Amino acid sequence: MRGNILGIFFTILSGVMIALIVLAYGRSDKMAPEFRFSALDLVYDSATNDKDLIVGINAYDAKDGDITDRIVVEKVVLNKDAETAVVYYAVADHSGNVTKQSRVFPANIADIEFNGDSSEKIEDGMHPNISFENGESVAAASSADSEEETNGN
Repeated sequence: MRGNILGIFFTILSGVMIALIVLAYGRSDKMAPEFRFSALDLVYDSATNDKDLIVGINAYDAKDGDITDRIVVEKVVLNKDAETAVVYYAVADHSGNVTKQSRVFPANIADIEFNGDSSEKIEDGMHPNISFENGESVAAASSADSEEETNGN
């Protein structure tokens, strides 16, 4: 008899817990924030920083409201042939919902090459003309690494 009462009690308790979980999930913020871009006359060059790139952008969330202060510049990718810079932005609301968008700016490639680019460069193995800060190229670094592995160093 006592086992039946405990079984009924735990069944009812499980039902109540499931109802509370469904209710809490239904009230959680699942809407991602949105970006709003304004027109901006900016030419990307070696003096451009993240603050300059965020001007003219606002971010809003249905629950949190204005979250413009949470916008970050993820990366900047230069296209030397088209003389443009693609800037990738991200923003997260307080519930962890993330939105990412990009924006294209004209770029002064001659200034960037002469003065150096202050942005973070993300490169991969498909671009053989990449060089490190010490001037060593990717191909030279790869051959040096393979020599070390061959020599057992």
